[in-house]
Amino acid sequence: MMVKNIMIPIEKLTTVALEDTVKDTIALIDAHNLLSLPVVQGNKFVGIISKKYIFEEYFKSNEDKEEFLERKVAEFMKTKIDAVSERDLVEVPGKILAEHNLQFVPVVNEKGNFNGIVTHKAIFKTFNKILGVGHTRIEVITRDVKGRLAALTEIITKQDVNILSIAEIDIEVMNLREIIMRVDSKNIKALIEALNGGGFTVKRVDEE
Repeated sequence: MMVKNIMIPIEKLTTVALEDTVKDTIALIDAHNLLSLPVVQGNKFVGIISKKYIFEEYFKSNEDKEEFLERKVAEFMKTKIDAVSERDLVEVPGKILAEHNLQFVPVVNEKGNFNGIVTHKAIFKTFNKILGVGHTRIEVITRDVKGRLAALTEIITKQDVNILSIAEIDIEVMNLREIIMRVDSKNIKALIEALNGGGFTVKRVDEE
């Protein structure tokens, strides 16, 4: 899945400009029940501003409150933010969000124009969909032998079951592997019996 499938387009975003005041920015953040906003200059993304950045600076300063509120966004925003393209895979912004303390990742086109953002919520929602969260989860133990996945999928296919996601883990115990699946099945009991009878050991089943 690509970034363009999960991004919030700029048309749906609330943004602020470099010359906007702290007072107006806080009011805008509160009015839309947000934590942060993109800062733009023309059609370019230039940074992120949040109440956290503003308050941190305020508490460090001895400035009069009214004077402080008239200062400009440009003084508080976080810059040097890694951006992604609409054509990037969703893993790219996911990695950026995981490695940096950011509220969102900006999306820009080939000309560097600001197109939108990718949020934590969008990433989590996408990964949950990819992982099949909300469907039955099955953990299977098998020996580390060639063809184990082919044998597993053959059993599942014969049970008329759809595999929504599958992952294999080396548990580093006695040459064994653990396979974790999310499946869509109307008869989980029959599937479990077929797996156990086909040379696999069903370790755990969580029906959702």
